[in-house]
Amino acid sequence: MINLKKNDKLIIIIAVAAVVVAGIGIAAYNPPEDNGKITGGVGGSQTYDVTWETHTKTVSVDDECYAGKGAPYSNEIKIEHANIVKVTVEITWTDDSTYGILRTKGADTLTAEVTYKGTTDTWESVENGTNEFSYKINSLPYDTTIDADNEQDALDKLEEEYGTDDSLTFTIDVSVQPGEKIFRLLKYLRDKGNDFELTITYEYYDASITEGSIKDTGQDNNDSDDPEDIPAYLGMMIQAGLTRW
Repeated sequence: MINLKKNDKLIIIIAVAAVVVAGIGIAAYNPPEDNGKITGGVGGSQTYDVTWETHTKTVSVDDECYAGKGAPYSNEIKIEHANIVKVTVEITWTDDSTYGILRTKGADTLTAEVTYKGTTDTWESVENGTNEFSYKINSLPYDTTIDADNEQDALDKLEEEYGTDDSLTFTIDVSVQPGEKIFRLLKYLRDKGNDFELTITYEYYDASITEGSIKDTGQDNNDSDDPEDIPAYLGMMIQAGLTRW
C-alpha cells in the first residue's frame, strides 16, 4: 500500500473535484440554437415560390378593313412571342347600306375565314354580327416551387423548363356579298362592299417568384462534434485537473 502525504491527498482531491465539475459543465452545456441560416459547410440554395401570371397583347392590323364586291380582304398575320397561351381573332361588322321600314332589305352577307396550321375555320353573317376565332397554343403551367442559388438562377431554370418560343401565322380572308337585287340598279351599284373591324389578341404567361425557405445543401459547422466547440473555460478546467493529477 502506498502511503500518501497530506499534501498529496489534498492535490488528488482537488484534481478529482476539477474533473467532476468539468464533467457536469459538459453535460449541462447547450449549444446555440440554430437560427435557420447556413453558417458554414458547402452552402445552401434558396427555395422560391412560383406563380404564373397571364398578360394580353393586341396585334397591330389595318386601321380600316374593307371587303369590296369582287375584291375580298386578305391578310397574313404573324405573331412571335414567348409562352403564348391563346390567340383570339375577332371580327365585328354592320351592313352600312340597307333599306326597308317593316323589315330590313338588301342586307349584305359577310363571310370570314381564318386559316391556322392548314386548317380553315369559317363564319358567315347576314347584316351584322361579331365572332371570335379562338386558338389554344400552350397550357398554363401549374404553380410550383424551385430551388436556385439566386433569383436570376431561378428565372433561368424556369425559362429552360417551361419557356416556349412561339412563331405563329394566321391568314384572314373576308368577303362581302351585297344584298341589293340587280333590278334595283341604283342601290345595287351604290353598294360596293362593307368595312369591318378586325382585332387579334394573344394571351401569354410569365413567372412571378417570391423567396421561400433556405435549403441546406452542405455540412453545418454548428453540428460539429469537434472538441474545439467545447467552451474555453471547460477545457481549461479539464486541463487543470489532469495536470494536477
